[in-house]
Amino acid sequence: MKRLYLFLTSRDIETLSFEEFFRNLAEDAMFTYDGTRNGYFESEKDIAFELNEKLSSFQGMSVTVLVAHKNWPLEKKLLQEAFGYFPNQCVYLTDVIMKELTFGNFSSIPLLNQEFRSVDKELMSTAGTFLRSGLNGLKTAEAEKIHRNTFNYRLNRFIEITGLDIRDYHNALLLELYFQLASNGR
Repeated sequence: MKRLYLFLTSRDIETLSFEEFFRNLAEDAMFTYDGTRNGYFESEKDIAFELNEKLSSFQGMSVTVLVAHKNWPLEKKLLQEAFGYFPNQCVYLTDVIMKELTFGNFSSIPLLNQEFRSVDKELMSTAGTFLRSGLNGLKTAEAEKIHRNTFNYRLNRFIEITGLDIRDYHNALLLELYFQLASNGR
């Protein structure tokens, strides 16, 4: 599963040493820069845990990394927030949203809603049932009263449309957070 690691630094990046630091953990990392202090890299490898052990000693500057599934307005906003909340850490979208909510900041909720607004209700229902069944496809198919192949089609279609592979814990948690906020009128 491809992951995006969005990054923001406290000063301009020296690209060669910056990229070398991350490629020591994810040799397949492909970098894109949005400015002199920010951008993202893509990798199939999950390196969040290793990054948290190493970021505190990074070249005398603050670096925050946000693991995401795309680089859209929600993710860009949360990266800015993460830089203040989580210096020299690698965090997930849900970490930042939960921190915002703790402080009564609901400013990311409209962007989160926008992520799922255009997804077909049938796909959202199947995805929600998948979460409630403990990510068990067979139980989901039974609960939705559909064939296992239909479930697989719907799950893959949901992932294709949203870019959010909910078979991954952190992605499933983001969708669950969305469902919880939506059920409370947020």
